[in-house]
Amino acid sequence: MRIQPPDPKNYRRLQNLPADEAIRCYLEGEFTIGEETALFESVYKGMSLTIGKDLTGDILAECMLDEVSVEECKRRLISGTIKYKS
Repeated sequence: MRIQPPDPKNYRRLQNLPADEAIRCYLEGEFTIGEETALFESVYKGMSLTIGKDLTGDILAECMLDEVSVEECKRRLISGTIKYKS
């Protein structure tokens, strides 16, 4: 995962990404600490999810750990399920 130096303008940019691009950025780690919430917001808004922002973040984190594709991540977000690994 590549960690970029903080950029005060980046949070706003991430907030306005289309959902697919926000998911890709999250899965590839293209954000700095504290910017993940901007990506959660983009995904939540762009996909019109009803699962809640906390669960959205949990599913995105699990997808990152599982190294799944954007499409698989979207399927998990739509189904609203999380499968914590033991």
